[in-house]
Amino acid sequence: MDKTFYVKACGVLAVTLFAVWLLVPTCHYFMLPPDERNQPEKLESVLPGWAPDAKTRLTLGLDLQGGISLGLGVDVESALQSGASRRADEIKGYAEDKGLKDITTSSDNLEVIVKVGAGGDFAKTKDVVLDFYRDMDVASEGSGEFRLAFKEASLDERRRNAVDQALKVITNRIDKWGVTEPVITKRGDNEIQVQLPGFKDPARAKELLGKTAQLEFKIVDDENSYFADLYQAVLAKQPEGVTVGSELKDGRQVQYLKLRTSKISLSADQTRAGSSPYLLAMGEQGDAALGELVKKGGVAMPADHEMGIECIPSKYKKNSCEGYRTYLLHKKTELTGDSIVDARALLDQSPGAGGRPYVSLNFDANGARDFERITGDNVGNRMAIVLDETVNSAPVIQARIGGGHAQITLGGNKSYEDLIQEANDLSLVLKAGALPAPVTIGEERTVGASLGPELIKRGSMAIILGVFLVLVLVVFYYRVTGVIVDIALLLNALIMLAAMAAFNATLTLPGIAGFVLTIGMAVDANVLINERIREELKSGKTIRAAIESGYDRAFWTIVDSNLTTLIAGFVLLNYGSGPVRGFAVMLIIGIAASLFTALVVTRLMMDWLVVGRKMTISI
Repeated sequence: MDKTFYVKACGVLAVTLFAVWLLVPTCHYFMLPPDERNQPEKLESVLPGWAPDAKTRLTLGLDLQGGISLGLGVDVESALQSGASRRADEIKGYAEDKGLKDITTSSDNLEVIVKVGAGGDFAKTKDVVLDFYRDMDVASEGSGEFRLAFKEASLDERRRNAVDQALKVITNRIDKWGVTEPVITKRGDNEIQVQLPGFKDPARAKELLGKTAQLEFKIVDDENSYFADLYQAVLAKQPEGVTVGSELKDGRQVQYLKLRTSKISLSADQTRAGSSPYLLAMGEQGDAALGELVKKGGVAMPADHEMGIECIPSKYKKNSCEGYRTYLLHKKTELTGDSIVDARALLDQSPGAGGRPYVSLNFDANGARDFERITGDNVGNRMAIVLDETVNSAPVIQARIGGGHAQITLGGNKSYEDLIQEANDLSLVLKAGALPAPVTIGEERTVGASLGPELIKRGSMAIILGVFLVLVLVVFYYRVTGVIVDIALLLNALIMLAAMAAFNATLTLPGIAGFVLTIGMAVDANVLINERIREELKSGKTIRAAIESGYDRAFWTIVDSNLTTLIAGFVLLNYGSGPVRGFAVMLIIGIAASLFTALVVTRLMMDWLVVGRKMTISI
């Protein structure tokens, strides 16, 4: 056997062990009683320390465990009309700031009407407004007035943003309900599909989803040592449920407290000299662990302060937090999102800025006055932007900001792409809190819990029976080679399940159908290979030469046939929704796994038997 064989063998072994490792949380999840599966702490308590995170597992979809499915319609046209009305007020304020006189503005549907009286300069007003508001064009003009309309590209962007804002608010709200693995996706141009597995109260779901997001601006107290005092107090007392540990990080030993499944450490802001330390809790239940730590520490928080918590987004899983950090906030709400008329992510084109992303804000008249006062009183401090009691950002106030326009400069040691994403997300957060697009419940479907176990039973029987019949038929027809194919098929199934667990996929009935179908399709590639080998043997070639020629000649046929199915899978994934997407995900994963097992794993076993063991195998 040559060195290439051993390298491939080690690769296949590594893939197999990795797949088994990924499925450990899934196995423990299904071993739990059904009523405990929606309690993350139960799964965490039974998982071995070497296992992956509890969220790395398969979950049951709405059709298998019951719950609620809601189709939400986003009224983007109302949002556009509201935007035109706000733009009219904004243009009037901007024109007055530029010294233009005798101007009145109003909105008519999606157009803004600008009237210039006898004491004003019509031509100059039009030039100044169009120069600044470049997303608008003159729709018409007459005696002393002109109408402005948004450009089509701007309208399309505003429609998309309206849906994105609603999606952001809904996601933030659902994350606080404790619903395990909600599915929240855009459907079409102006709809949002929300699936809440295990959630049993549709009236409450509709009530919470229909509420306006609460956006607040609060000042961060960076002078108070509360979190450092709390950490030291817990470290000294070590109350029940809290343990002390340490780990090697950046070449040095770092101490931490462990509570629940979170590691809580005392950290400092490396980008701001003189700022007080904060607590950093790594783990999905870090927010709950931080709340418990405050209670166990026994250190009184100042009466006029409160703890703010910021989610540290996971790099690998959407809508998931890999940790949380704390802020000590003044309780007083300095400003609310009702004062914001617009927020957008822009690039700083000034000399030396290098196109750095920032967020531009525009306030209404009252908000502009309040914001100027607040920033003037707190130069050098941080202002936390809090959406639904969660800190989204805490930029430093560099100077007094007047005129109703503000700029949030993003900092930290982040890549340009991360800063762009952060600027876009922050602009959505700010606009979502100010005036989200109206949302209506267009579709409501409730799946009873009693339906789930029966569907699971039938789905499981379908998988077991289907796979068993395929395995028996292959061994009966191909004998020794059939055993090799069966081993490859079982590994194929293992890789498919592990890949779905790694992506935290939701298992649905269409997904189960896709699984069984893909296992059946995987046989096709092996049939092509074996039939090619048979033809080569009939032509008088040796078994080794026949195997080499059979795999070579079947390679492109297998790739071509699977590629067409793969394209169809991506089309379904892109344009489908709900169950169709579940079927497409399973199909795509299955095709990739079947190509690996058919072209690599079976060839490896064939070579081991024929070349390594000198066996004559039957085909």
